[in-house]
Amino acid sequence: MDTNEMKSKLQHAYETMLSHVEEFLESEKTTLGEAVHKAQTRLHDLGDLSRDEIDDISSEFAKDLKEVGEQAHELRESMGEALKMDGMYISSGIMDRLKMVADQTSVELIQLNEELAERIREREQQQSDSDDKEERQDV
Repeated sequence: MDTNEMKSKLQHAYETMLSHVEEFLESEKTTLGEAVHKAQTRLHDLGDLSRDEIDDISSEFAKDLKEVGEQAHELRESMGEALKMDGMYISSGIMDRLKMVADQTSVELIQLNEELAERIREREQQQSDSDDKEERQDV
């Protein structure tokens, strides 16, 4: 068997193994390790590959799974960091908006207190003027 045929055979076996692993994971709800072991057994039962070839394919398959897992982990971490940054930005934006509302509310409360104080002074002044007027009339 020439190199291209061997490469094609191993590639086909790799794809077959992947299909079997997917099948076992989906239909039988097995763990990944169990699915890989069952896929190896099925490849062996087909009889097209030697034990060494199956071991080589399994080894390559495991290496590829590890790489994909590491990439997925890095992606999750990157996404987590990006979401954290977005969350901080959003939180910061919300805090800024709340401060602006609070500042505006504080200004309005101060103005309201000043208006109330002015009204109280005016009423007291009116009351005082009214009392003075009554005292003059009584005299």
